[in-house]
Amino acid sequence: MVCGRLGIATIEDRIAQTVAKAYIAPTLEQLFHPDSYGYRPHKSALQAIGVTRERCWKYDWVIEFDIHKGVRSNWTGTLLLRAVRKHVKERWAVLYIERWRKCPL
Repeated sequence: MVCGRLGIATIEDRIAQTVAKAYIAPTLEQLFHPDSYGYRPHKSALQAIGVTRERCWKYDWVIEFDIHKGVRSNWTGTLLLRAVRKHVKERWAVLYIERWRKCPL
């Protein structure tokens, strides 16, 4: 694994990330709430807007979460890696995820 000076992933990193995602995504996908739309297979921002629009007519309140914004600065690596270790059974994938977390942005 090579991290560029600015944290830009190399082609090899992108390939490894794609392989790791292919292995762990089916297991992790089951853990997400059905209303989670961010970076999910077969879900789009337009679908999220459609559901939101529908619900706006039913309810007079909205809850929005954006954990991606500031996730690296607000979540401790320990908490994130603990969740990864709990749910990802492929030891090699956990090893790579730990290494990718250490790469500078």
